[in-house]
Amino acid sequence: MKKLADRIILVLNALAAAGLLLAYLAPVVNPSKVIFPALFGLAYPFLLMLNLLFLCYWLIQLKKEILISLIVILLGWNHLNSLLPLNFKDAKIPPTASTDRMFKALSYNVRGFDIFHWTSDLEIKEEIFGFIEQQKPDILCFQEYYTSTREGESHAELSRELKSLPESAVYYSADQTNRNGFGIATFSRYPIIKKSRIPFNTSFNAAMYTDILFQSDTVRIFNIHLQSINFRQEDYAFMDTVRLKYTPQQIGGIRDIGSQLKKAFAMRAEQSEMIANYIKDSPYPVIVMGDYNDTPQSYAYRKIKKGMHDAFKVAGRGFGNTYAGELPSLRIDYIMYSNPMVSYQFKRLKPDYSDHFPITTWLYLPRVTGTE
Repeated sequence: MKKLADRIILVLNALAAAGLLLAYLAPVVNPSKVIFPALFGLAYPFLLMLNLLFLCYWLIQLKKEILISLIVILLGWNHLNSLLPLNFKDAKIPPTASTDRMFKALSYNVRGFDIFHWTSDLEIKEEIFGFIEQQKPDILCFQEYYTSTREGESHAELSRELKSLPESAVYYSADQTNRNGFGIATFSRYPIIKKSRIPFNTSFNAAMYTDILFQSDTVRIFNIHLQSINFRQEDYAFMDTVRLKYTPQQIGGIRDIGSQLKKAFAMRAEQSEMIANYIKDSPYPVIVMGDYNDTPQSYAYRKIKKGMHDAFKVAGRGFGNTYAGELPSLRIDYIMYSNPMVSYQFKRLKPDYSDHFPITTWLYLPRVTGTE
């Protein structure tokens, strides 16, 4: 009986290891061409946990089958480091660095300031602005930024709530006049000398860049909100109640969810390639902040990160999950930066104002010339 149980567990272990290997392919396989690796990439944290459980089982048994999961996990060390960076010491900047070359960046998907009343808190907008003022960022990127013509909801009125960030640039994705609605907004303590949108083929998600004058240097800030999956309420309800009975209704629900995932993966792949080209063409140091709607085990993440540093990997700790919605919590919000900048003191903060958690880091930009 024990031998039969071990054989069954061995087969399950092999399947879990194969699933983890497929997850490693997700960043390099364009999901618009082949979707399966992207789905396994989305499930990477759970596949990793499953393999760790198998590893523990064979360790207790003192059997060589422990090598199956151990080797597969080690093969994906870079993926593991993206999920759980082993930063035992604080990231440091050069000891001779001048404090006037340091600035704080913060990115936050604010879910439209709860315009549709997902919560019962009527003061969320005020609480968000109070939180921002407490954090005192020098550069702030909002996603799902919402304004309207109603009193107290215009961009001019909201900007006055951020007295320490006098410069701002907004792009509204759902309004052809680019005056109101949902969009993205970048606020800065430093002068904004240029702004430009990145044309996505979508009515809701958006991206833009702004050039800021940081002392005598120019830094290009990308604020991006990649394609959302756009699950409907009935999709969440279906996932909560599914029991895998394979009824016609259930199969239809699975197909609908699969279709939405496939479309979102493909659109994020296209959008990330577009952004990567903009980053490549930048004549200035680059910071990318925003909601990618995708995990580090994804094609979109890899495309944007090429030649960049992930501030969480450099200076963060823990799992760093940023999504607080109805689906399992994952890291889908990022701050990335190019050389010669250095990141330190990365934090994922946990105010309960949105379905995303804000992220923040300090960045140091040495002078191009001089001894720093």
